[in-house]
Formats: sequence, structure tokens, C-alpha cells
Amino acid sequence: MKRLFLIPLALCLGACTSEEEASSSQPVKHLIDTHIHLYDTTRELKVSWPPESDKVLYRPHLPEEYSTVAKAAGVTGVVIVEASKELEDNEWVLDLVQGDDFYIGLVGNVDVYREDFAEQIAQLKQDSRFVGIRPRGDKPIDYTDEAILGSLKVLADYELTMDYLTNGGGISGIEIIEAVAAKIPGLTIVVNHCLGYDFDGAPPSEDWVAAVKKLAAHENVYCKISGLFQRSVPQPAPLDPKHYESVLEVLWEGFGQDRLVYGSNWPVTRKTGDYESYLNLVEQFISKKGQEAREAYYWKNAAAAYRLPLK
Repeated sequence: MKRLFLIPLALCLGACTSEEEASSSQPVKHLIDTHIHLYDTTRELKVSWPPESDKVLYRPHLPEEYSTVAKAAGVTGVVIVEASKELEDNEWVLDLVQGDDFYIGLVGNVDVYREDFAEQIAQLKQDSRFVGIRPRGDKPIDYTDEAILGSLKVLADYELTMDYLTNGGGISGIEIIEAVAAKIPGLTIVVNHCLGYDFDGAPPSEDWVAAVKKLAAHENVYCKISGLFQRSVPQPAPLDPKHYESVLEVLWEGFGQDRLVYGSNWPVTRKTGDYESYLNLVEQFISKKGQEAREAYYWKNAAAAYRLPLK
């Protein structure tokens, strides 16, 4: 992949006011978006997400559209996260981007309650782009169930990653996945969307900070600084990084330079702004941490978490 400058003038930091200042930004080798969704609402097989009532999201969101906006912003590679509950949609997405080197990974979905979970994982693993699953289904998942833990151990054995989605930023969701991380230290876990925190502009509670610290103590756990637009309480989401800063600093202190990962959550970003506006928002935070942190956040940590063939 070509070496690029992440911040063209359109993505310049607030202190950057000219073409000359923009061009002085240091380049990053790759820019990997680890969290987008692709789906087609016109298919005969109905999508399980988004709901038909969502006037922004309920329409086809397909590779041509995403590739156009992402490449214009400097993205060089993509990991898709499957939002469907249907097993067959893993293959549908892989077929959709077959032969397109821009799409380098799929976090799929296989029901962790399936008795043939191991067989399904083995089948999907034959495609090197299949890098893991994000468990979701028709009923809540009991992560204390030995059968579920057995499925997750299968993932670890196959060197696949588990994405974990928790909403509302509650401590209980963090504690659930912390227990899994402790029981299966060989399982790589990527917690989505800033641990599901609802950004209201206020500093997080001491209890939440303590829960983050305990979770981050497990070196097999990564955190995506992703989904900031939709996790904001005020909508449309503020574009001022100060609205998110106190929470992001807690994540930085906990997970550090080596376990924070970039993701956009496109097309949900469309509810607040265009793709570049989201990238600009996270760049204003991570750029303050230095060039090594930027390289880690935008691609090195993704390569480690998902075992991507990036150098």
C-alpha cells in the first residue's frame, strides 16, 4: 500500500489554518477502518438491522458507496463487522467484496449457542478474510454459561477474535466481558464503541473509571475508539472533541498506545456528518499523543487484534 498523509487540508486540526501547515503533518503507513456495516435492504432475505423506521440507515449501503467516501478520506483497508443474525450472511458479505483488496477482514456472526459452532467456524475460517465474530442473536447471551465459554474457546483455538458490543456504557457490561477475558486469556477481545459509553459531556464516574482499569488490565482486550457520533447523548453529535475528551483520556490511560483501535461505524456516521468529519474528530484526540500513537491507533493495533497481513 502507498504511504499517505492522513490529514489533508479537509482533515486539518483546529490549529492548522493553511495548506502549508496541513502538508507538514507526518504520514501514517496504513489507515484501517475496523468497523463498518454493509447490507442491502432490497434483498429477499430481510435484514435484522437497521429497522425500517430508520429513514437514514434503512436503504442499501454497499461497497461502492463506502469505498468512495473512505478512500477520499485516506482509508487504505477495511474490516467489515456483520450486523446480521443470519448465518448465511457471512458468506454473502464475503462474496460481495470478493476480489477487492480494499476489504481485508470480516468480523462475522455465528450463534454461540449453536451445537455445530465449531464446524461453522472451521468452514468460515477457510477464507483468510474471516477474522472473528461479534456474538449477537435473538436472545441475550449468558457469558457465564459453560457452553458459551466453550464456543469462545473454539474462537481462541482458531486464533480468531471476538468483538463485543455493550450499549449504555454501564459497568455491568464491562464486568461481563472482564470475566470472560479472565477465564479465556487466549481469546483476543475487541470491545466496540468506547465500551458503549454514552457521551454527555460530563466526566465519567469513579466506578466506571475503576471498571475500565480492571478490564484493561487484561492484555487480551482491545478497545475501539469508534462510534462516537451515535454514542453521543446530544444529537446530532457535537464535533468538538472536548465533548468526548474526558472519557477518551480514561480509555487512553487504561488501554494505552498499543490497544486502542480505529473504527468509524459507517454508515451510522451519516446521522451526524460525513466520513471526513468523523475521522477529523478522532484525529484531534489521537494526534496529541504523538506519531507512534497515530500509527498504532490507525493500523498497527488492528493488525495485532485481527491478525491482519499488514507490515
